[in-house]
Amino acid sequence: MATKRIVIDPMTRIEGHLKIRTSAENGIIVDARASAEMFRGIEKALIGYDVRVAQHVTQRVCGICPYAHAEAASHALENAMKMKPNPNGQLLRSLITAAYHLQDYLLHFYQLCSLDFIDITSCLKYQGKDKTLLGIKTWIAHELKSSEIFPATPFFPRYEADYSKNDELNISAVKNYADSLAIMADLHKMVAIFGGKAPHPVTLEAGGVTTIPTFGKIAKYKTWFRKAEQFITEKYYNDLLGVLGEFKGYFQEGKGYGNLLSYPYFPDKHGEHFAFAGGATIHGKYQPLDMNLISEDHTYAYYEDLPSTGIKPLMSTQLKPITPNRFEQERDKANGKYSWAKAPRYNGEPMEVGPVARLINTYHSKTNPRLQQKVDQFNRKLGITLADYPSVMGRHLSRFILASETMERIKEQIEELSPNEPAFVEGETPRNARGYGLTEATRGALAHWIETDSKGYIQNYELIVPTTWNISPRDSQGKPGPVEKMLLGTNVNDTDHPIELARIVRSTDPCLACSVH
Repeated sequence: MATKRIVIDPMTRIEGHLKIRTSAENGIIVDARASAEMFRGIEKALIGYDVRVAQHVTQRVCGICPYAHAEAASHALENAMKMKPNPNGQLLRSLITAAYHLQDYLLHFYQLCSLDFIDITSCLKYQGKDKTLLGIKTWIAHELKSSEIFPATPFFPRYEADYSKNDELNISAVKNYADSLAIMADLHKMVAIFGGKAPHPVTLEAGGVTTIPTFGKIAKYKTWFRKAEQFITEKYYNDLLGVLGEFKGYFQEGKGYGNLLSYPYFPDKHGEHFAFAGGATIHGKYQPLDMNLISEDHTYAYYEDLPSTGIKPLMSTQLKPITPNRFEQERDKANGKYSWAKAPRYNGEPMEVGPVARLINTYHSKTNPRLQQKVDQFNRKLGITLADYPSVMGRHLSRFILASETMERIKEQIEELSPNEPAFVEGETPRNARGYGLTEATRGALAHWIETDSKGYIQNYELIVPTTWNISPRDSQGKPGPVEKMLLGTNVNDTDHPIELARIVRSTDPCLACSVH
């Protein structure tokens, strides 16, 4: 039986450098390995500094989701301090992070994934009067006739594949691809009005948010939000339904294990009653979150061998990267180490994190009836069940449903603010203390752990981020990571143009800058 090696290196339209190596037999993927190709190590850079720097330094992990690191770091320090923000602090923190979530959902659908499905050349047939589309039409025609090595980037080059044949959908998606940029800019303004700047908001601290919500700032936030809400509920919704309808088979692709992990996110003004529940769904059964069940394995990661399994958070200071010589030897071995990412496990199981986990665990928890109703409505409309959500199209659908619920929460919480009142409570620096902070980045479950010394300086710090869960390598039991499992069994129509693999991987929205620390 002929075996064909298929390598995507680098995986484009994601953050950072991810390498996907697969083997196919008669077009079916029988082996898959996801390699994080870059080492960051910001955890180590924090040691010895005042604890309050963490929420600013860890944001530099990523320019796409810095808000989540600021929030998780703040939660970790608050946990060590044994304190919570006041109601204004809770509300402002949620309004900042929620705006970032909406921005990320649009970015992922239009700029990162839509080009896997839509055909931009449909714009060459456009006969209307929209100035944006006429400009794109003229530009594409000029680029394709030019002598450029890569004309019409970032839309080309691309895999030869079964792109949408629906010209109306293609033209609509291209138009909204362009228009979404202005909406995302408005969402960044919503972050900056309370966060001080975007990206990397500076006002999120342990104790709340240092901004005071004036009437003027609240009014501006509402104005920008109304524009974003209209775009999401009309443009994004229609384009998504078009893609879901034309590529419905992808509800059966990229399914993986179906094990789902999420953390509580988007609390009320008292820091309780979260819109999105934490918990784990394993083999179809939901269970409340137990942080003691999290461990890390580095059998196939580029670290020294002992210990290699069952490492708990804050124990990873024992790890040392392998030597450069061993690195060169291992990376070429069939069964050698192959990634800088470690392999987080929950009760020994690989877990998918992200929009599907956030949605399914909340649904099973029965803590958010409105979300359950939205899911049930879409299931009836599309003829799907909960079992179809851990899939390529299920991940795209989940993002929209989560965006819809997030917007409902924003409208509720903006009215609960106390204008011109402080949103920050000062706390004492914790000494000889430990704490952890949980949140949901747009990409999924994010946790920070902190340990301080007798002076209140950082003695140890650890992050386990969403992409580390999703693109983890195999563990000591030989279990593939979640993305690797998603790829296994996939039928690749043309091994020289493996669009199926790209669609699966990009549906999880990898962020390699976040994944290795």
